[in-house]
Amino acid sequence: MQTYVTGCAGVLGFEILRHLSEAGHAVTGISRSALPEGAPKLPHVRVSDALHPGWLAPGDAGATIVHCAGLSDARRRFGSIAELAEEVTRPQTDFVEALVARGWRGHFVYLSTAAVYGDTEDLPIPETREPQPKGYYALHKLAVETALLFLAAQHGFRLTLLRLGNPYGTPMPGRERGVMRLLLDALATGAPFTVYGSGETSRDYLHMEDFTAAVEQVVTGPLPGPVTRLNLGAGEGCTLNALIARMEAATGRQLNLVSEPSALEVKSSVLDIARARQVLGWEPRVSLEDGLARMVADYGL
Repeated sequence: MQTYVTGCAGVLGFEILRHLSEAGHAVTGISRSALPEGAPKLPHVRVSDALHPGWLAPGDAGATIVHCAGLSDARRRFGSIAELAEEVTRPQTDFVEALVARGWRGHFVYLSTAAVYGDTEDLPIPETREPQPKGYYALHKLAVETALLFLAAQHGFRLTLLRLGNPYGTPMPGRERGVMRLLLDALATGAPFTVYGSGETSRDYLHMEDFTAAVEQVVTGPLPGPVTRLNLGAGEGCTLNALIARMEAATGRQLNLVSEPSALEVKSSVLDIARARQVLGWEPRVSLEDGLARMVADYGL
């Protein structure tokens, strides 16, 4: 069965496309932008608007769509919820309604975020935790999740919601956008690195190799029902301060740290991944130590 990966010019979409292609699956990437410079040749269609489903072939009504296109800046602010809905959320839901109007009834895999859970003292966080998003990015993701659940029930397509921790570790130069890449840039240049908040809240870091392996299982393996919600993380946390110490030790360099308060700082977020283990037969294999070592080596420090 054909799989499409929207937003494949971004880090997560590109890594999913590459992994599925190298594993021999029938997959095509869809994006407005070109693939990263220096990337291997991959099946890819460049379009003016990835959220207009004109790229869907008539015979692919049962195709799987791994949807990565959308808002990528988790710190972006909006003037109001209405502005967020009009500019970001509505185009996402319009896209799925347009797919349905074309006769598509396949499997929709949506990349959401662990940030939808918001603050909690109870760790690790299971999928049954009531979402309490704090920022606009998390609010948007949860709103799209809710709309997708409604549309899947109305129209009968399969739906998988993946709530991601903090994926990291792409080997493509300059493509990493997360905190680890920012730390490496600061270590290399000596530029200040800003710690927003205390630096003592934990995050769940999942290596890209483990992330893409999980997505492959979602795309190809049997799932327990028409709607599946899964946490994807390493199942263990690391504070920013501890991550800074590990990066400094791995590179032999010291960061120029600056501290700023943050009203949007979410408490520690560590995911319960027992359901992903059970449903997918999947297990994270790359330790944080090994993942950091790979990043440092790829960066050349």
